[in-house]
Amino acid sequence: MITFSIVHRWWLQEQPEYGMGYQRGVVTLSTGTRETGVILNGSTFVKQDELRSMTPTDIAKAEAVAHISRLSITNVELIPRAPDTLRGVRRISTFSAYNRQKSAQYELVNEVLRASQGAKDSPVTVTLDGEVFNRFSAYVNDIRITAMRGLKPGTFATTAEDAKNVHTGREAVARYALENKQSANKRFTIKPAEKTSLQQGVVQPAYGEPGGGVEVIFVKGTCDHSVSEPDILPE
Repeated sequence: MITFSIVHRWWLQEQPEYGMGYQRGVVTLSTGTRETGVILNGSTFVKQDELRSMTPTDIAKAEAVAHISRLSITNVELIPRAPDTLRGVRRISTFSAYNRQKSAQYELVNEVLRASQGAKDSPVTVTLDGEVFNRFSAYVNDIRITAMRGLKPGTFATTAEDAKNVHTGREAVARYALENKQSANKRFTIKPAEKTSLQQGVVQPAYGEPGGGVEVIFVKGTCDHSVSEPDILPE
């Protein structure tokens, strides 16, 4: 692993995620070599083939010493998420009495999820009044959360209803097909303002994980004071 410079970190924090908790990119090293890999929490880079063979413990140890690498990164280009990898989920209806009827709404949404056959892109919709979301992360100091406790544009999360299926950090890795295999046991609660822009989709199997959960992208981020301090789940 190699640590990014402060300048690169600032830039990466403002760029969209590829999935919940990571980005993908091509970096140019100080040797002139170009490598493709995964960017963890906007701070460290690990080559694609290396990450596949690393255990969660290996990743944590490597991150701790990444800053002493003799190599440095001179340039980074992000790999964007292809639109057709996000299977679209359409809202069935908007209920005015959301808190009273949310169970019925999510049952309808789950039916759409089960029937989804791969829309080329998920439409941008908006949040309802009182709607709640969660984000699972391997990091207490998740760089996608601003100093004023909002989310940065292009940040991934999931619905509070879908998050009920996750009881451990390892279950989060499996359900949301996370490429970072460290336990995503830091659960942030997100309460965005009404009419916050988002996309919803179904997590497809990837990186040896089954997926199947609901993924949400906050297209323009969320307002200040919308993200809680994390609850810590079992590993």
